[in-house]
Amino acid sequence: MWIDRCRTDDARNGPASPRQHTASWLLIVALLFTSRVLADDLMAVASGFNSQAGTASSAQPKQFDAAGEAQLVELLNQARSAQGLKPLTVDERLTKAARKHTELMAQHAQLSHQFEGEPPLQIRFSNENLPSDRQSENVALNNRDIASAHEGLMHSPPHRKSILDPDFNVVGVGVVRSGEDIYVTEDFARKLPEYSEPQAEASARTAIEQYAKSHKSLALVWKARLELRHIACTMALYDKLDSSDALRLPEVHGVLAWTADDPAQVPKGMAQVLGPQTTGYSLGACFAPSVSHPGGVYWVVMVTY
Repeated sequence: MWIDRCRTDDARNGPASPRQHTASWLLIVALLFTSRVLADDLMAVASGFNSQAGTASSAQPKQFDAAGEAQLVELLNQARSAQGLKPLTVDERLTKAARKHTELMAQHAQLSHQFEGEPPLQIRFSNENLPSDRQSENVALNNRDIASAHEGLMHSPPHRKSILDPDFNVVGVGVVRSGEDIYVTEDFARKLPEYSEPQAEASARTAIEQYAKSHKSLALVWKARLELRHIACTMALYDKLDSSDALRLPEVHGVLAWTADDPAQVPKGMAQVLGPQTTGYSLGACFAPSVSHPGGVYWVVMVTY
């Protein structure tokens, strides 16, 4: 974790209130996440502070600033376009997550990525039913305008990195005005392909049969076995790849279990179960979050005959 040296508190001890000075102010904090590696890049950028800014208010924060949210999305995509990157698509599930967090910041009159009792970022996205394998969040507090908040974020390397990350494809922005204070949350994610369970299984089947054909394997006969879907969901429940239940099914000669961001991805072990004697196969798929995959992942189990 990197902490701006002008701060005296440790970020692990909870959110810090903005310090009070004169003139206008801007305070930004960013925390970057990936599904497999957690990178705590925390940064505070400050100029002068308004003597009235950042103090808790007994008044309720105003309604969400939808126009300000739309302006920030436009500014984000302008910055990406200038770098030759694809625009981010607004996902209403991320907007809900961003708004909930922004409202908490306004209620606490503080910047933080996680308040007491609030789930971590990956869980917040998962709770909104967004399948994702990479996540990032920028938060900002400003008493000038939306454009100034965006400019401050773009001049901070960790925040700029999130905004210009080519892997992210969706965004949700929450803006709350409380008095002169403008609280901002920008939530970014790489959204995974979304399939129903039958669609996920059909996608996996197509990929496996193309693999078999390209490797000159015999034509495989598909056999539907709905119990494999249940086995796949059970693996997610226990957060463990387990072939034992599938191996006990009648006529089964081989089992391969794996997780994938996209069920159309063929795992490396496929050659081990598709041998010369293989005549048919069945599979089941289940999309679910788990301890090791809080953003959700496809759990797949395949048996061969």
